[in-house]
Amino acid sequence: MGRRKQSKVEKSPFKLRRRKLADGRESLFIDHTVDGRHEYEFLKLYLIPETSVKAKRENAKTLRQAEEIIIARTENMVDDKAQEEAAKDKSQMLLSDFISMLMEEYKQRGQPAYLRLRAARIKLEKFRPGARLCDIDKKFCVDYAEWLQSEPLTPQGKPLAQATAFSSFWNLGITLSSARQKGYIKSNPWELLGSHEKIQQPEGKREFLTFEEIRKLEQTPYIKENIRKAFLFACYCGLRVGDVTDLRWSDISVNGGRHFVSVVMQKNSKPISLPLPAKALSWLPERGEPESSVFSLPSRTNLRKHLQKWAEQAGLERHLHFHLSRHTYGTMLITAGVDLYTASKMMGHADVRPTQVYAKIVDRKKEEAVSLIDKVF
Repeated sequence: MGRRKQSKVEKSPFKLRRRKLADGRESLFIDHTVDGRHEYEFLKLYLIPETSVKAKRENAKTLRQAEEIIIARTENMVDDKAQEEAAKDKSQMLLSDFISMLMEEYKQRGQPAYLRLRAARIKLEKFRPGARLCDIDKKFCVDYAEWLQSEPLTPQGKPLAQATAFSSFWNLGITLSSARQKGYIKSNPWELLGSHEKIQQPEGKREFLTFEEIRKLEQTPYIKENIRKAFLFACYCGLRVGDVTDLRWSDISVNGGRHFVSVVMQKNSKPISLPLPAKALSWLPERGEPESSVFSLPSRTNLRKHLQKWAEQAGLERHLHFHLSRHTYGTMLITAGVDLYTASKMMGHADVRPTQVYAKIVDRKKEEAVSLIDKVF
């Protein structure tokens, strides 16, 4: 006679045990050994004294329930281990290869953020060649921060400017966050860092256009009216150049008599819906088909060239670029008395900290105005 094949329950590391109760019943529980310690799970299932055929049937049914629980626990444990092994294998991937994979994703989505990742990859390869995702821990992050701020990494043989070091360091955090979300690592060591261990962003400096400068631009026609209108539109709604470039007529809607623009911002993939003031609407061209571009802008290089020519024609002695329009909008909001929380939402910021820079600009301008009064009187 052949050997009896073991059932799934018999082979399981979860063992079914019984405990005699004072009323004659037996309580069923699971006994599981973890690292030499016994863990017990009481199932709230009971066997009754088998004084009848009905009682025997009830007990058989109860035992089947307990066995099904054990089989489910075993399968879950196997799945968990399989996932851990899969994650372990993924974590062997080179950090530089993972960054390259992220860059390709950004390229396919048309997001220019891949350029920042490319710069970060070059520095990380120089800092720790051959580093794998599984090699990155809290110490790696702290050492990288110190290295960025002390090594002579510029072409002139000097340490990086704080803004550059900050950007490179935070790109590591973005990379690790993506690795955890995609299942390549189980936890993000970046989250273990205290604020004193991270490279801090330098005090922000925001250039913006004054009302007088905006008026000069509004009064100065330009051969490329689509560029002129796009820039002035952005001054009154704060959209970034990438979002303005991708803007379709279907993104602009009317609700309750008010116009709204709804986009998914390229920089952080965050959806945002903004009410458009009349000044912004005044710079929209004639409405086209729903999926056609609102402004049909040229490449970023040509866009910068045309903006500079237009600025010169308007008599502005400054470098005109699209982000200037966003800073102008942020400063307008704070000057108009919009609170920081609302302004941060209208700018599409994740929190109020970036928006606080505009509040500081306005405060500085007030101080300068008081100083001028003191000088005059």
